[in-house]
Amino acid sequence: MNAPKVSVIIPNYNHAEFLKQRIDSVLNQTYKNFELIILDDCSTDDSQSVINKYKLHPYVKHIVLNTQNSGSAFRQWKKGVELARGEWVWIAESDDYADPSFLESMISLIDDQTGIGLAYCDSKVVDGNTELPRTFAMEKNKKFKTSRWSDSFRNHGLDEIENFFLPEGTINNASAVLFNKSILLKSNPFDSEFKYIGDKYIFLKVMIIADVLYNKKALNYYRNPFNAKYSDKLLPLFFEQFVIFDWIYKETNLPKKKFFNFFYYSARISLYRNWSLEKVKILKTIVKINGKLSIRIIGYNLFAPFSERAL
Repeated sequence: MNAPKVSVIIPNYNHAEFLKQRIDSVLNQTYKNFELIILDDCSTDDSQSVINKYKLHPYVKHIVLNTQNSGSAFRQWKKGVELARGEWVWIAESDDYADPSFLESMISLIDDQTGIGLAYCDSKVVDGNTELPRTFAMEKNKKFKTSRWSDSFRNHGLDEIENFFLPEGTINNASAVLFNKSILLKSNPFDSEFKYIGDKYIFLKVMIIADVLYNKKALNYYRNPFNAKYSDKLLPLFFEQFVIFDWIYKETNLPKKKFFNFFYYSARISLYRNWSLEKVKILKTIVKINGKLSIRIIGYNLFAPFSERAL
């Protein structure tokens, strides 16, 4: 049997409320040369009942229902990529959904170009079940004072990292992205354990070795992007940001002034108050990972004004 052009991976955990909409938005794509892989990470809601209704669908190649939670969505990503047979991989997150023309438009724009590691489109913002009157292109154009995201473009990955992605994380989310599978695997994206921002790490690892392609059409619906689901995870998020910047520091030649401006902005933590055993452990760990960078960030926080910049 010929391999499909696209492997669609839906990694789910406790999104039964949105799961039918997500799966149907994949199966109803106008572009049909794809396979669907559905993974459930031992959900405690009704997700597995929803998923099992699709087990005989001809586009569903694999359904994997974990009997124990893996502890990380990115372990599920890895499992899905290992099962994928397609040239392109779409990680269709289970609480988002897509326009029926998403794949057709993306594959048409790619049009057998070589050297593209990832392609992504604009996204519409959804709050619960309500589509809001804004897109990510609007937000990014405003933030960068540009019209850049009003048109489709191709850019060198390193340039994209240095001037756009690193300071502001300009790729909306995984649901808007197609990865070239061979380049994705070449980038070795699962060599570090992440729970929260593994997608950012993977985007970076792909872009450091390949180009990025942007589709101006808003074909992805991104649900609840500005909620506070990580508000109680500031320390682990700080640690994962540090790991990412440690990798960037070692693997790229970004101008040092730019690098440290982004580093101080993105990997900061208050050392003035609310001491805890967890904070001490994390600080000890980052010193072991990269003593030079840890001293820089500790020094920055010790001497930075005691203000809203502190977490």
